[in-house]
Amino acid sequence: MFSKILVAVGGPEDAEEVVPVVAGLAKAFSAKVLVVHMRERVVTAAATVEKETISDAFRFGEEIADELMVLGVDATADTRGHRPEMLAKFILDESKKFGAELIVIGGHHAHGMRDRIFGDLGKELAHGSNVPLLLMPSGPQ
Repeated sequence: MFSKILVAVGGPEDAEEVVPVVAGLAKAFSAKVLVVHMRERVVTAAATVEKETISDAFRFGEEIADELMVLGVDATADTRGHRPEMLAKFILDESKKFGAELIVIGGHHAHGMRDRIFGDLGKELAHGSNVPLLLMPSGPQ
């Protein structure tokens, strides 16, 4: 049913919830998995603020792909920088390039002011995707 799954994760708390679910789906369908990690950049007039270093971001994405491979899943990682308002477009573009048949979003939860300014990520993805979308719940806030 799903031969290619794209999983987007933002941080360690996302990965903890998502890895077992994605591993189960990928093994059930013999699917390839692309782990997409978005290294957030906040660009202001004064400076660009990085939420994590480039090397930390790449290492994080690779660690998730490695965890999936240990569980018997054919997984690779792609890490890119993004601006918060471009996150949904980035995920959808990567999904199309990969040929994903399912998109899994780790740790989906409300972001308060961000959602008021840029819109809810889940809503943007649900309206913009041509493939099924699985939004993982966040842990307790």
